[in-house]
Amino acid sequence: MGNERTLEVMVVPVGDRPYRKVIEADRDGSFLHGLQACVGGLIEPVSFIFEDAPAVYVNEEGLMGASLETANRAIYATRRMAEMGYLSQMDYSHIVEEGELYSIVFGDMVCVGFDPETGDDRDISDAEAERVMDRFGSDESIMSGGCELIRMM
Repeated sequence: MGNERTLEVMVVPVGDRPYRKVIEADRDGSFLHGLQACVGGLIEPVSFIFEDAPAVYVNEEGLMGASLETANRAIYATRRMAEMGYLSQMDYSHIVEEGELYSIVFGDMVCVGFDPETGDDRDISDAEAERVMDRFGSDESIMSGGCELIRMM
């Protein structure tokens, strides 16, 4: 686990398996620049992937940049998303059903632990890292973003 000057994260790169990475804090103690470096630009939280455990950040253009080269992972609706009435991000015309394509993330993602009491990012726990691997570590998941994008063309 890291200390107050480092943060352990999981990076979910385009076309490859997730991996752990330790990022360094800035001089002011912030991890913002390190998180931005992981995704190649300004970050945006994507809470619908795991809710808050772990927190997921993408490049702020990571939900819009429709390119086969940057297609990362397809996000399929969970039972909870259907029960909560999430609208399809593909056409906004209906509530998603479990297993339906909800969104495609473009570019690398970074996953971190999240402390709901303080609102701060923290080292990713082993259990959270396992959730990332379970969801994004298979060959099928690695290819999902590109496959779904091609299907839509």
